[in-house]
Amino acid sequence: MSDPVDVRRNLDHCQQSIEDAAEAMAHDMHDAAMRLGAAAMMLASASHAVHRHAERLTQADAGTGPASEGP
Repeated sequence: MSDPVDVRRNLDHCQQSIEDAAEAMAHDMHDAAMRLGAAAMMLASASHAVHRHAERLTQADAGTGPASEGP
């Protein structure tokens, strides 16, 4: 998950998992808990990727770090 497209895809998948969990909750609490757990892990992963990407952009704007180095 290194670019905004991957992050967006992950967030969409996370949102779908949350919606699926809400539907499943009435029928199967265990399935709902598993789906919510998976969504929480995906959200944490997406959050980490967004922070990492923002840090790279900040470093590039400041002229430091790998994003500012030449080929």
